[in-house]
Formats: sequence, C-alpha cells, structure tokens
Amino acid sequence: MYKPVDNRNAISIDEARKVIVDNIDSVKLTTEKIAAITANHRIIAEDVTAPHDFPTFRRSGYDGFAMLQSDLTNLPADLKVVGDIPAGADFDRPLVSGEAVRIMTGGYVPDGADIVVMLETTRMIDKDTVQITEIQKKDNITQIGDYFKKGDTLLAKDTEINPGGISLLSAFDVQEISVYKKPTIGIITTGSELLNPGEKIVNGKIFNSNGPMIRDLCKENGADVISYTQIKDDPAALKSAVNDLLGKCDVIITDGGVSVGDFDIIADLAKSSEKLLFNKLEMRPGSVTTTFIYDGTLFFGLSGNPGACFTGFYLYVEYALRLMQHQVSRCIECTGTLNAEYTKTNMYDRILRGQYKFVGDHIEIGRVGGDASGNLNNLQRATCMFEIPRGKSITPKESELRTWLLPFK
Repeated sequence: MYKPVDNRNAISIDEARKVIVDNIDSVKLTTEKIAAITANHRIIAEDVTAPHDFPTFRRSGYDGFAMLQSDLTNLPADLKVVGDIPAGADFDRPLVSGEAVRIMTGGYVPDGADIVVMLETTRMIDKDTVQITEIQKKDNITQIGDYFKKGDTLLAKDTEINPGGISLLSAFDVQEISVYKKPTIGIITTGSELLNPGEKIVNGKIFNSNGPMIRDLCKENGADVISYTQIKDDPAALKSAVNDLLGKCDVIITDGGVSVGDFDIIADLAKSSEKLLFNKLEMRPGSVTTTFIYDGTLFFGLSGNPGACFTGFYLYVEYALRLMQHQVSRCIECTGTLNAEYTKTNMYDRILRGQYKFVGDHIEIGRVGGDASGNLNNLQRATCMFEIPRGKSITPKESELRTWLLPFK
C-alpha cells in the first residue's frame, strides 16, 4: 500500500505559473536546420536577414506606360510606343525622350524611364502612338530596395512562422532556416480502471479518454509526442515506464494517481523528485495537479478526471510548452461578463468551462454543459474557461470575471 504525499501546500494559479516561468530553463530546447517551406508554425531560433535588396529591380505599380517625366511638361503629349514589357520580361535598352513602353503591373521599369502613367489616363492614337492627357502626382514605380535592404531583418528570432512568413522567405529564396526543436513529450496514462480500445465494458471500468485528448493537445501546441503508454496502478510498471522515457523526453505527462488516496503513485514520485514545483493548487477542478523536475525532465501530473485534466492542461502544460518554445500562451486572458448567476460557493477559485461571444463592447461568457470535473459533455464545445472567485457569496449575473479564450476552438 502506498503512503500518499502528506505535505501539500496549496498555491494560487498565478503562483504556480510563476514557478513554471522560474524553472522553465531547466528544459532547454536545442535547434535544428529545416527546409523553410516546411516550417509552418515552427519557432525561428535566429534572425533571418535579407540576402539582397527587394525588389531587385524597379517595378511598375500599375498597368500603363513607362516614360520620361520631362516629356509630360505640356499635355496632351503624344509619345512613340517602342515595346511591351509584360510581367517577367526584360527590356534591353534605356528609354529616351519621346518614347514610351507599355508595361504591366510588377513589370521591369527600364533605365531612363522615371514615371509609369496609368492606362486609364492614356489613349492610343494609332498602334504606335500613345497620348497622355492627365498629370499624375506619383511616379508609380517601386524602387530597388523599397521593401527591404540587404541585411534587413526578414523574420526575428523567436518568431512563430505562419504561411505569410513562408511566403516572405520564399520571395528571397531562403531555403533553410534554424528553428527550435519541438518539445518531445512522453505520455503515461495510469489507472487500473482503464480499458483498452475494443475491450468489453464491465462494471468499474472505463475507456481511456484523457490520453487521446492530452496527445492531441500537445500536438496542437507544437510538441512531438514520442511515446504514449497506458498502465495500471502499479508502482513497478510506472517506474519502468518512467525509466524508459527519462533522457528521451523533455516533458513527461501523466494523468491519474495524483490525489490523496492509497494508489497515488505519481504524487509519491513527485515527493522523491529533485525539485517539486507544486503539488496542490487553490483551484477546482484539478487542485491536485502536480509539477516537478525529476532527473532533468519536467513532469506534469494531471488529474484523472477529464474536466480537471482539460483545465490543468490549458492553465499549466500549454503555458509551459509555449514558454519552452519562447512563445506566450495562446490562451487569451481577458475579462468576461457572466451571462447568468452562479450559485455555488467554493473554498478555492473554481474554473468553469464555457463559451463566449462578443456583445457590443464586451465579451459575454457563460457555462456550457455541467461543471463536474468528471463531466465530458463540454470538452468539445468549450471555447473559454473562466474563474469563479472563492468565497461564500454567489456570483451574480454581469460579474466581470477572469477569462481565458481557448485556442483552436
């Protein structure tokens, strides 16, 4: 029989997150070179600078005619059309006075030309003569290096690349970049009550719902899940599973076995760790969420109840995974206005799963489904979490509450 962890010092959500911040450097991600076109949502490990000016040639801003401004002193002006420059084409000589060349948007502006007159302000006299009828205030030419000079920063270190960034890198033919490696995750779900997929339902047994949820939440947040194991409440099996992962993972996540009962083997592992960060939180659900460093690996022990597991992941694991990647949490913290009275009172702050919508100048929040920690009925539908402050009073409608808008929802 296991002796449960006997000293649980409850700390607040903010205190727990500060502890994570203070210790996140214990897990340092190395870097790797990857193809730029495969780097969507990866984090840049060093500044990417422009290898050359951009654009590399003078470009037309409109469809029209390139010419010399000195030919437009007296309007209307008739000029000889000496060629066409579609996008992608070159022109093999400078323009001289009295000449114009038809040009397309993005086309190369030849030497000698210093203005592009928009097509709408011209008319063809014959197939070789264009007449300019209006004065234009702008030259409509994008100069060499207007957007970037050689050596300018294209994407700064610690930037999370998106498709727009890939477009920018491609425009400069940057084919390889340095990024932080993805955090590697090992997941161990514990519980003698857990069935494997396809097994017969029997009394006292349930299917493992937390493991698949944790796995996909990790993937959504830029991590690489390299191991996924389901074991019974067996200390030898847990020790073996942990030992198999030590040195291979940056983070190990467990669920279950962190309460105050006889089989709380994760809690006992935390007690023997080199650095216990926290093992009790002033929140419901998930007060027993536990975080520690064991043999240089960051551990998160999440509650076995689905709602508590979900809540603990977003408040602590997602927060840590993003910090490891030099990023802030994707959970947008804000103030929400409660749409209905909440009558339960709590000794700890209660985190409810809910939905939000924008109403006028504020964010309206409300419960969706039940708030029991074992309730699965709102994990799909929840788009936010919000905090009911501890106390003995009910929380009235229109209370302004701390709210986290959830990502990927």
